[in-house]
Amino acid sequence: MRHWLLRPSLGAGLGLLAGAPWAQAGATVLAAGPADVMVDYQRFLAGRDPLQIQDFGGAHARRDVAEVVLLHQALHLGGWRQGLEFRDMPSGERLLREIGSGHVICSATSYWKDDIAGAEDRVSLSLPLVGNGEFEAGLYTVASNPRALAAKTLADVQKLSVLSNRNWVADWRTLERLGIADRQHVTNWELMPKMVAAGRADFLLAPFQASEDLSLQVAGVRLIPIPGLKIGMQGTRHFLISAKHPQGLDLKSRLDAGLQTLIQQGRVRKAYVQSGFFNPKVQQWRRL
Repeated sequence: MRHWLLRPSLGAGLGLLAGAPWAQAGATVLAAGPADVMVDYQRFLAGRDPLQIQDFGGAHARRDVAEVVLLHQALHLGGWRQGLEFRDMPSGERLLREIGSGHVICSATSYWKDDIAGAEDRVSLSLPLVGNGEFEAGLYTVASNPRALAAKTLADVQKLSVLSNRNWVADWRTLERLGIADRQHVTNWELMPKMVAAGRADFLLAPFQASEDLSLQVAGVRLIPIPGLKIGMQGTRHFLISAKHPQGLDLKSRLDAGLQTLIQQGRVRKAYVQSGFFNPKVQQWRRL
């Protein structure tokens, strides 16, 4: 479930925090985030100052876009004043290598704690943005798949096929736990919606969206959740921070201080609710 993760590079020079009104002039350090998220982030801002954002809903709102805004606000509250320059990464493995080597100082969006297994000496975690069991995902399919849309129980879902990536530990483990035998490994997220649309699999996992019908648009494909069903994901999600970058420890300290304030203010939860991630529309749906 990584459509909020990593995409082919947009190229150098796309600012993340560089140019923010509070950033110091001079050298910047590199942060990493997904291309599609950053495009939607700029559309969501529409010229607004991210530090002034109070309403995380509206056009182009989504969980990962909200997290980029929260990163800005948390760093500002923590006293970080150096600019961060955005770089896109082609895969999660590449992201970990770049952060683990100290080339990139942090991620722009959150990741599962399990994603850094084996790299704990090189990659550290911020305070959790999403607590254990808080992450709920939809089973997203296409409107032309009546068999998937008719699923009402876990037994029904177990008869369906799903696309995921076995390197996404939390996702793959959840699908195994649910007893879904037909799990197809796909390394590229952008291929997955096209494969579902082509009938090569029935569904994929994705966070719930802020759209009126909870639909998700990816690469020209419209996906909708199987109504009435959701999956609870175990684990916590964090910003990733380089333990090898010379300023990594300072950024972590300031980011955690800012996040603590945002959490206490209720702004992190508010951002997730308004962006559709913690979605009241699915509150009564059956959790598999």
